[in-house]
Amino acid sequence: MTQQQAIKTADIAAEGSGRRLGAKGQRTRQQLIDATVALLETHGLRDVSVVDVARAAQTSPATFYVYFKGVPEAVLAALENASQSSPELEAIIARDWLAPGADTAALAFVECYTDIWNRNRTIFVVRNLAAEEGDPRFYEARMTQARPMMDAISEQVMRAQAAGRTPAQLSPRSCAGTVLMILERLSAIGPMSSHSEGVGYADLKAAAAHSIAMMLGARG
Repeated sequence: MTQQQAIKTADIAAEGSGRRLGAKGQRTRQQLIDATVALLETHGLRDVSVVDVARAAQTSPATFYVYFKGVPEAVLAALENASQSSPELEAIIARDWLAPGADTAALAFVECYTDIWNRNRTIFVVRNLAAEEGDPRFYEARMTQARPMMDAISEQVMRAQAAGRTPAQLSPRSCAGTVLMILERLSAIGPMSSHSEGVGYADLKAAAAHSIAMMLGARG
């Protein structure tokens, strides 16, 4: 066994026992993740093979399998470091939506959310497609990443209901889920929207912001 092989074996043994990978193992693992994401920018998940990833990362399929069972697992690893929130987004949603300025805040919320989502656009699109095709791992990843914002929006809906601004019969979590569905779809297809007939990206963001503000109790 060569020294390089020994390092790889030690790294994977450490991973299996719950210990941190060594520096070399971490670099190799990240190179494989980065290569996977780069390939997914122009290929579907089912079109990317382990051989493709290994070649792009300038390593071998055998090395890939030291770290991942397959390409989907590399995507799931990439998702572990992708967030659908940020301190700025959390601060916006935490505001008093019953106070004046909600429309402006809602637009800022939409702009911030879509910007965050599109930073991780490639893997979020792959995640959502895989989840919708019934892969429970990607569905759980999607729900886990959405949950913090789902909770925050639900709390604001309940405040609006208590103030009589939002119908009491609506489920707060269903309202929050609807808001996130709007934002995810807007993030995914908005940049490709036509700029004619009032359906450009900015127009869609403005319409989404108004709907969200109303959901959270803003006065029209």
